[in-house]
Amino acid sequence: MLVEISDPSAMASIRAHLQRNGCPTEPRSEDTFEVRTRWSPGAAPSEADARATVVAHLREWCADHRGVKANILA
Repeated sequence: MLVEISDPSAMASIRAHLQRNGCPTEPRSEDTFEVRTRWSPGAAPSEADARATVVAHLREWCADHRGVKANILA
């Protein structure tokens, strides 16, 4: 899914947080990146489960970085 952040200077930090939590990312622009979730083989999650996982990690990161917003675009 595609995520946009309000402060591009926080890109490395938010991507590192997601990576540590099993969600690899790839930058797409200065303020957007693609994020995926990793699951064990044979345990493929629904799209809703994957989205919920990413949202939880984004909320956790944003709570520690007041003023920076992260929005799922797609």
